[in-house]
Amino acid sequence: MVLITIYLGRRKILIIKLAYHGKIHQKKLNLFVSSYNTEKGFTFLNLLFSFVIYSLIISSLTMLFTFLVTNSQYENDLKAYEWELFIIQLHKEMKNSDDWTVNKDSLLFTNKQGQLISISKYNQLIRRQVFDRGHEILLMKIRALKFDQLQAGIKMTAISQAGKEYNFTFRSYKDLSYNES
Repeated sequence: MVLITIYLGRRKILIIKLAYHGKIHQKKLNLFVSSYNTEKGFTFLNLLFSFVIYSLIISSLTMLFTFLVTNSQYENDLKAYEWELFIIQLHKEMKNSDDWTVNKDSLLFTNKQGQLISISKYNQLIRRQVFDRGHEILLMKIRALKFDQLQAGIKMTAISQAGKEYNFTFRSYKDLSYNES
C-alpha cells in the first residue's frame, strides 16, 4: 500500500493507492461526504422528521384531490349520495305499498296506513304528497321526471338540470311465485 499526500492550498488531500492483483485502485475522497464521516446512518430523529414531511405531503395531496373532485362537478348536477339516498328512501316506501299507478309524470301508491301517496315533479324538484296535500321535497335540481310501467315493476327516469340522465327500476316481488319443480 502506497500513501501519497497532496497539498492544494490550505487543504490536504490523501490519495490511497492500493495494489491488488496487479491492478491499481484509486479511492477519491468526497469532501462533502467526508465531513459527515462520523455518522453511521439515520437516527430516530431523522426518521421522525422524514415521516412528518411525508405525512404533510400526503395529507395536502388528499385535500387537494378532494377539492378538485368536488369543484369539477357541475353546480346544477346531482351529487351521487343525493340520488342514492332518494332511491333508498323511495324504494323503502314502495316496498311496503300496494296499488301502484303510473302516470306520465307522477307515481301514485297506497301505503300500509291506507294513505294515497303521490310522487311527482314540481318546478325543479321531486316532491311527495299525501292525499294531494303537503309538499315534502325528496330531490332537487331536476329538469324532467318520467315514470314507465314495466311488466316487472316501474322504471323511473330523471334528468338533472345539468342534463345528466338517472334511471332506476323499482321491482315488485309480491306477485312473484316460486315453483318447486
